[in-house]
Amino acid sequence: MTTRHTISHADELYAGNAFNAGYSPDGRRGIKMTHLYAHEFLSTAGVPATLGDTDGILSSYATPSLIGPTGTVASNFIALCTGALVTTGATIIEFDVPRNIVFSSCANATTIFLKVLGLDMYGQPMAETIQGASQTAVASGQRCFKSVHTFYSTTKFGGIVTMGTGNRLGLPFNLADKGKLVAASVDGVGITVSGVHATAIMIPFIGASAATTITTANGSADVRGSIKFIAPALDGAKRFTALIVVDHSTDRKAFGPPQVTACSNGGA
Repeated sequence: MTTRHTISHADELYAGNAFNAGYSPDGRRGIKMTHLYAHEFLSTAGVPATLGDTDGILSSYATPSLIGPTGTVASNFIALCTGALVTTGATIIEFDVPRNIVFSSCANATTIFLKVLGLDMYGQPMAETIQGASQTAVASGQRCFKSVHTFYSTTKFGGIVTMGTGNRLGLPFNLADKGKLVAASVDGVGITVSGVHATAIMIPFIGASAATTITTANGSADVRGSIKFIAPALDGAKRFTALIVVDHSTDRKAFGPPQVTACSNGGA
């Protein structure tokens, strides 16, 4: 529990007694403090995030018509889930850290729209429509859920269906552009964005615009952004950390626009 804290609503904070007239023509002393935030992708239990489980929600579910008959909005099917991430009879699926949702269907003749509703890392309701082409291998969502409360489809699934989580992990603050990602590391070894360093590769996904509300036009982005760790994999032992610059001047710039809370056919 925090016992002491200092609060300031100042736009800028300066520390120290250093002075240079060219740097501070108004005569102020000190060096401007930066707003860097080092985020470790750890679960509430204090252990590193484990590997994404692509069938951790639905594992070879062979009666897909129950998930969403054509033209209807089906009920919550979490209680029917068979994956390793689900407690038997559960109505809510909790993840170790915020993750994206993935699914596949082996025998669909039409485009699939999977609707997912749940909560983000701050307990705010969120929703996403994940679109998959017919007979897609894996359709990957863009937004990172901390928990899933409901999923359904208005498209009839065909064949065996699997559903689970990917290796895209959600950030706690808005990643406005790639330049705001200062560094990322695995067990203290730096990772590059598009190249390889010590066999480590990752892809940052920029958050939705801080100036707009998410719509179907820009709805694929997570409101804060995310990072997909490719190599080495999330194995439950290595420590994955990201260092980002946080703009704390407004709620939206720090946390991104509000979450979308309802689904539509073309996108959440």
